[in-house]
Order: sequence, then structure tokens, then C-alpha cells
Amino acid sequence: MSRIYLFFLLILVLSCDDGSLDIPEFDFSSIDIETCGEVVLFKINENETFVIELDSDLNDDETFLTYKWEEETFTVSGSGTNSIAYRTMSEAPTSSYFCQNIPPTSPTVTQEWTGTGTVLVNTEFSEDDNDGVDETDDLLLDTDGDGIPNYIDSDDDGDDITTKNEDIDGDGDPTNDDTDGDGIPNYLDANDDGDSVDTINESTTLDANGNDIVDYLDPDTSSTITEQRNLQNSYVETYKTTITISPLKLVNENGEPINYDSYEFGTIETSKTIIPE
Repeated sequence: MSRIYLFFLLILVLSCDDGSLDIPEFDFSSIDIETCGEVVLFKINENETFVIELDSDLNDDETFLTYKWEEETFTVSGSGTNSIAYRTMSEAPTSSYFCQNIPPTSPTVTQEWTGTGTVLVNTEFSEDDNDGVDETDDLLLDTDGDGIPNYIDSDDDGDDITTKNEDIDGDGDPTNDDTDGDGIPNYLDANDDGDSVDTINESTTLDANGNDIVDYLDPDTSSTITEQRNLQNSYVETYKTTITISPLKLVNENGEPINYDSYEFGTIETSKTIIPE
């Protein structure tokens, strides 16, 4: 009877799919994803490392972390263009360890698990001019008619003053600043002080009548500038890339497995500034 019990106990242990065998901790849940090259994604937890290498086959002007992935899958194995590996090292490696064509001689790999799985990649994409105004209700709104919607327009009213800098009272909210009291906040008003000269044609630094109010905010001065400021528009694209491995099946040279039905590798956020031509 004891032999039968031992037999079923052995089956239970070998069929376990939560990575709970007598192996290193394999806990990377709180570790940030790091990257190098095209494309190496890795995590380091003291002397343990978890590495995914992918061939994303993107154009030269695109990168893995600045691309809108939608339910994209990569079949990975222990070697080849798409591979996955879990290693324990003789000591904690630095990030540069994975970014060299020839790995350094130290630290050394003490154990390695390689295996198979399907890497699922999804991207949450957003654009914003970070001007302090929530402009998500109407993504088509284009106050100055320059072909750039307000939510990615540094200068919503086209007066060559950034929306962020039209926060006159400095409270972080440009929507409550209305110098001429016409009911239109400065960041949407082509003539902030309500005089005869539009803001784009008035100085943002000069004070013609010496009353400590710069000309473009002073209704008592209507001086014009000879050269426009020619503000360059810019906005930020943000990519939140989430990587899941389903299933994850790893094994070392001794046949010890690490199996998960689904493993959350993590999310990495990347941003880039766009300057439209």
C-alpha cells in the first residue's frame, strides 16, 4: 500500500505546473524589464536572470518598444531567433552583461533552463502634448485650424505661445486664465488682452508703457513685433508594452521543469517626442 501511495505522490510532484520544485526562487514579478539591442528583454533578480530574445522583423524606422502591437505572438524556444532562457549566475550580473556580443567571462552561468512557449505582446498607445489641459473629450478639436488637433498641439490657439505658458497665474491650469475677460481662456484666445493687435504679433517680453505688464497681456499697448516667434510644435507618444508567456515550459539539463500555464513577464513603458514636419 505504501508503494502505491509513493507512486501517486511522485506523479503529483512531477505534474506540478507552478514552478514549485526544488529550484531557485524564480520570482521576477516586482523586477522591471530592461532591454538592449533588437530585441533582448531581460530581468535581473540578484543572481537570477530571465531573458527573452525576439526577431521582431520591423522596418528600420520602427523599434520593438515604439510599435503598436495588437495581440502579436512569437513562438519561442531554447535557441534560435526567438528564444527564452532562465539562468542562475555565480554572482549578480550587470545590465551590460546582456548587451555585449560576447558575454564576459564573469559572472558564469551555474544553471540554465531553456524551453518553449508563446510570447504575447500588446501595446497601450497614447499621444499627449502635456500642456496641463485634459483634451480627450474631443480628439478632433482644432482651435487654430492648423491641421493639428488640440490634444497634440503645443499651441492650441496658434499665437506662438505654448498652451503650457498661457497659465498666467501659475496654478498648473491654463483653462482658468482669461486676461481680457471675454470668456475665452488665453490658451484658446488669439488676442489675449483684447486690444487691436493679436497676440502672435505682440511681444511676450517687452513692456512698452512700463507698467510691469508685458505687451501681449496689456490692453493699453498695441505695439507690434517685426519677426514672429515661429514656435515649433511637439508632442509625446507613449507606448506601454505588456508581455505575457502562455504557456511557459522550461527545463534544465537535469530534466527539472518550470511550468506555468500563463506567466506575466511584465509591462515596460517607452516614450518619444514627435516634432511634426
